[in-house]
Amino acid sequence: MLDIANIIASGKHFRVELKKAAGGLPDSLWESYSAFANSDGGVIILGISEVGEQLEISGVTAAKKKIKSIWDLLNNRKKVNVNILSERHIYAQQFEGKEIIVIEVPRADRRDRPVYINNDLLGGAYRRNAEGDYRCSAFEVKSMLRDQSDIPADSSVIDELNLSDLDTDSIVGYRNHFAVLKPTHVWNRLDTDSFLQKTGAARRSEAGQLKPTLAGLLMFGTEDVITQILPDYFLDYREIYDSERWSDRVVSNLGEWSGNIFDFFFKIVNRLTSDIKIPFRLRNGIERASDTPIHVALREALANAVIHADYHGRMGIVVEKRRNQITISNPGIFRPGIAEALGGGISDPRNPTVFKLFALLDIGERAGSGLFNIQTVWKDMGWEVPVWKEHLVQGRVTLTAQVEFEEKNGSPDAEGGQKGGQKDTEGGQKDTEGGQKSGQKDDTDCITDVLTEPLDDKTYPLGDPFSEKGDPLGDPFSEKGDPLGDPFSEKGDPLGDPFSEKGDPFGDPFSEKGDPLRDPFSEKGDPFSEKGDPLITHGEEKLLAYIRENNKITKEEIALKLGISPSVVKKHIRKLRDKGILSRTGTNRTGYWVINL
Repeated sequence: MLDIANIIASGKHFRVELKKAAGGLPDSLWESYSAFANSDGGVIILGISEVGEQLEISGVTAAKKKIKSIWDLLNNRKKVNVNILSERHIYAQQFEGKEIIVIEVPRADRRDRPVYINNDLLGGAYRRNAEGDYRCSAFEVKSMLRDQSDIPADSSVIDELNLSDLDTDSIVGYRNHFAVLKPTHVWNRLDTDSFLQKTGAARRSEAGQLKPTLAGLLMFGTEDVITQILPDYFLDYREIYDSERWSDRVVSNLGEWSGNIFDFFFKIVNRLTSDIKIPFRLRNGIERASDTPIHVALREALANAVIHADYHGRMGIVVEKRRNQITISNPGIFRPGIAEALGGGISDPRNPTVFKLFALLDIGERAGSGLFNIQTVWKDMGWEVPVWKEHLVQGRVTLTAQVEFEEKNGSPDAEGGQKGGQKDTEGGQKDTEGGQKSGQKDDTDCITDVLTEPLDDKTYPLGDPFSEKGDPLGDPFSEKGDPLGDPFSEKGDPLGDPFSEKGDPFGDPFSEKGDPLRDPFSEKGDPFSEKGDPLITHGEEKLLAYIRENNKITKEEIALKLGISPSVVKKHIRKLRDKGILSRTGTNRTGYWVINL
């Protein structure tokens, strides 16, 4: 039994509904039953009421008879559509000399929601907020109905689309990530259609045609195609350092990049974590540890939002990075309760195929303990524990995490993005005031090492993030090479370079004999061949095009975008430098490329 005196004394009545019940059962009892079941649970107490700011304890008569009536109505489908209570949830007890009835209503399982009354699905479903019970909108009811099904929506076939509607660059980028992480996996040998089918990004329709699934569209589609199927789809990343101005922004609806969730994740994950204030420590007694549990936890938080979002919901995914705070908000409430989700051990992803696609890249917590891990990391750092909040009316979940960032020139990330100078518009939509467009092209979507250990225990694939002057242990991408061994050096890696000219014993997807991933640069000739323009080859022009779009792009990002090895990119950058066409200004970490044409 609950300690009613303690509950009432606390003054926190958000999850407590007091009803007089002097005569029969009040009709509003069933509205509260529905409201608590569709929200996060609560307690209904019959025999106590509020009169102004005072409590009136009237008690109930014939408690046993009333309890029987409650059970009768709970099992009457014309009154309530489902009974989620058991015997332990309803009981009578004494309080200040009077008999009262206590009804403990748990949060309903998603398969039972919406709980509604009077045989009225749209008009008889209620939820609870700080002001009391309220009738659910049609949007809320439809959201609950979507979550009922055990057949995941993201595995559904999109009959009106074809695989040709997906973005080839995104698919190649994903396959490159997969090949780097799992070089011996048999799926690397599959053609694109077979690969998409194996991963769940494509399925056969009833007519036998191979079509994109909803997960495949979200991962590899383009924004204009995605919004044909999901009109409210929207992705927004903002860095805001005062009350009205942002310094960096990535949005999905400007047409400057694909706009899908795969590219969005890789575009922003490094921005999100790049300048976290972390204690200095060494890994293996030699290297500076750049990837800490904090980085891992923030990546997990971002992945959690992308994987569990309800893409039929409103306002899309919004990620905000402020001076000492990160906020990640996504459509779709928790499928289990908040307590269960934060407690760990329960994995009930809204989009299991999207979950699988990210998990194949070692992204996402498979055991359902991701949120618990995030809390643990913050506690270990002595920081304020992150807070997750459900917004039932909007149908959203928001994570707010306090984070300490390194201060650089008045902002946590003075290097990231160009200064906007625009007011942030409501809802995260495209800015229409003066200044540059948000979401400028930036190919940080092809970073692999932020998710995994470096390719070699002796190198930092993206350079040293801790020093303005470079890594005293050697920059693996410097012109002089890395004294500890560069896995991309022209001499090859003593541990075995899967991109070496001799090929990979497990099959090199970038070999000169052709790319099973449908490398657009294979079979018909090397894009860097000397044929054509004697000054700039076709492939070098493609390389320069990426540098024009983002003069801070790394060799590894270029390699992933072109679908070739970093050693080949390095070789042709050296040729362009020898021709005087390309030069580098600044350090490896903070510098940028200059095209001298």
